[in-house]
Amino acid sequence: MPADDDDSLLAIACDRGPYPLRSGNRVIPWIDGVPFYDRLAAAIAAARARVWAIVSFIEPGFCFPDGTAWWDLLDRCRARGLDGRVLFWRNPRFSSTRHVFLGGPAEREFLARRGSTWAARWDSSAAAAHCHHQKAFVVDAGEPDAIAFVGGMVLSTATLAHPGHPRGLHKHDAFLELHGPVVADAEHNFVQRWNLARLDPAAPPWPDELRAGSLPWPDRLPPARGDVRVQLARSLAPDCYRGPTPIVGAREFDSAGGEATVLAHYLAAFAAARRTIYIENQHPGQHALLVALDAALRRGVRVVMVVPADPMPAIWRAAGEVAELARHGRAHEHRYGPTFERLAALAAHPGFTLAALARSDDDGHREIYTHAKLCIVDGAWATLGSANLVDLSLDRDHTELNAAWWGRSHCLPLLLQLVAEHTDVHAGDDLEALDRFAAHARASRDNLVRGGPVLGGCYALDPATYAVQPPLTR
Repeated sequence: MPADDDDSLLAIACDRGPYPLRSGNRVIPWIDGVPFYDRLAAAIAAARARVWAIVSFIEPGFCFPDGTAWWDLLDRCRARGLDGRVLFWRNPRFSSTRHVFLGGPAEREFLARRGSTWAARWDSSAAAAHCHHQKAFVVDAGEPDAIAFVGGMVLSTATLAHPGHPRGLHKHDAFLELHGPVVADAEHNFVQRWNLARLDPAAPPWPDELRAGSLPWPDRLPPARGDVRVQLARSLAPDCYRGPTPIVGAREFDSAGGEATVLAHYLAAFAAARRTIYIENQHPGQHALLVALDAALRRGVRVVMVVPADPMPAIWRAAGEVAELARHGRAHEHRYGPTFERLAALAAHPGFTLAALARSDDDGHREIYTHAKLCIVDGAWATLGSANLVDLSLDRDHTELNAAWWGRSHCLPLLLQLVAEHTDVHAGDDLEALDRFAAHARASRDNLVRGGPVLGGCYALDPATYAVQPPLTR
């Protein structure tokens, strides 16, 4: 696709949310946890004024690759006089809270023992199944050289992987670093959620309301730092954050009705695709997006979707329930019945490849869990963030944050980097990259069936039996 055709994808930009398409930015994708957390730690260590973080899940003992504990890094920021703030998620009724810093008596005693004086608030979910799922950091908010980080990586030892996954069972994941005017929107997202957080009396602000008080709204844009167009997109449940809030250089936006701009981006991108769609996600699809993928495949678009071969228990459970109902012709009765049926139907398209990441060592196979949430269309548009391809993350439910960016010179290198990491094969453009990925994944699957090793770092999956049959590496 000629470079001047990039503008045809600008129609993907969404005008139904608070944040406009911003020009003049610089974007830096970080693939896998060791490079990203090294970079984040360096940015925080260099901060001069403010360090703000949005944390959903956290392993209490998480340390950066150099061994520095997360809590120590925050305390050092405060000792240097920085404004350190962390917005945690709180939902004691959620199905799994093992890695959620809930802000109750045990957590407050932990902070008191440390003498921690950085500020914290807990944004509480109203519903038992709801999750404030955003992961983001803003360094030196309000300063001309402010930096934002938006992605899906959890503060967990399981994320600390090296590119290519040469050893261990670490997850594959990604984050995006942003410089320029769009950072003001990342600041706004933090301030809106901080100021309007649903506070639970059982987890009041830390260390007190005075120290963890409200923040002023961003009132200026950082200067241009590059030539990339970027737009932030979110998922918000209705009534999470009520009332209009000021956006720098844009209209005021009232979030009371919720927001689904991540889904709007995906739907528009799949409709605009002419050549390729590359997806990495820990969920195998949301129904409307699978319908859109089917339409793209009918137009001749190549599609590669990378998912975990051994997905989370909820997906195993849902797939098994749908399979059991399908034996009696009742799959449609299940909430995710149509979704799994749509996924299976994509196998009829020769241009579709469902694949998983894995590596073979001298002592056996290792599944690499795909936790990344990214998509690249035609090598010229991309999105990366916290949103999974599932209704909860996309249909005005969980709180999510993605960043989308435009330009072949900025998106294609990421696609080629990912394909090279997963296949050990190098390509020159998006079509060659996906064709080579598909051929490599199928050859690797066939080799596994014959009892051989995984070739490179991936193998093809059967969409019709996804999460019903065990991975081939077993």
